[in-house]
Amino acid sequence: MYNRPLSPHLTIYKPQVTSLFSIWHRISGLFLTFSIVSYLISLQLLLYITYNKDILDSLIIQLKYSFFWQFIYILSISIFFYHAINGVKHIIWDLGFFITQNFYLWFVLITCFFIFLMILFLL
Repeated sequence: MYNRPLSPHLTIYKPQVTSLFSIWHRISGLFLTFSIVSYLISLQLLLYITYNKDILDSLIIQLKYSFFWQFIYILSISIFFYHAINGVKHIIWDLGFFITQNFYLWFVLITCFFIFLMILFLL
């Protein structure tokens, strides 16, 4: 058709911290929604498939100690705390506090890092 050049709107601007945090906040919300729905569906399927408590307990123990599920568990908890802390940051920012400072960036990053370390040490 037409041989017009594309506008370089994504390549010439430096990404802003606020836009990156907003994008990651939305992505973490989608991940949390997907994980909660998939957990509830799998729980319903497990309860429907097996009525025997011994089989269900042995299955839960096997899943609890597998490396893959521990990784998913740590990832989910870390993303949950990131989403929660970033939500608090958004509320503080919407109230008009710390708008011109980079306090919110360091607040979210440092708090998420310490919570991640606590999660690792508690497992």
